[in-house]
Amino acid sequence: MADDDIFSRLQLLIDCHAQLLICVQEQCCFALSFKPAQVNEHLRKRHSIPIDDRRRVVRLLKKREPPLLDPANALLRQNESPYDPNLPLFDGFSCKFCDLLTISSQVVSRHVGAEHERRRLELQVKPKAMREIQRR
Repeated sequence: MADDDIFSRLQLLIDCHAQLLICVQEQCCFALSFKPAQVNEHLRKRHSIPIDDRRRVVRLLKKREPPLLDPANALLRQNESPYDPNLPLFDGFSCKFCDLLTISSQVVSRHVGAEHERRRLELQVKPKAMREIQRR
């Protein structure tokens, strides 16, 4: 069985550009940890994958060059990137004064207070006026 077959059969995708392993099963659709032990746990607990298949995936990940990245350290997709059907879309918020994008209203509110408070006060606007809702 080719290496790609096991990943495809288990609905795992290696995004070669981002160097991430993505679980594309419907209930997941997110990047997994780059650590083989955590991939093993995900496959066991979330998808009840048999041990032989999990071992094969772990073995392939351990010998992969270049190694996969930790999702927390991966490069973000550029704004206006083409839609990736393997990743979910989320509504979110953008700062009106810079390129910050987030799905959290708390994050954008803290950002505005920390980075743009002087400008907000000059404009005499409420904090909510400093952000926009971004629809997918």
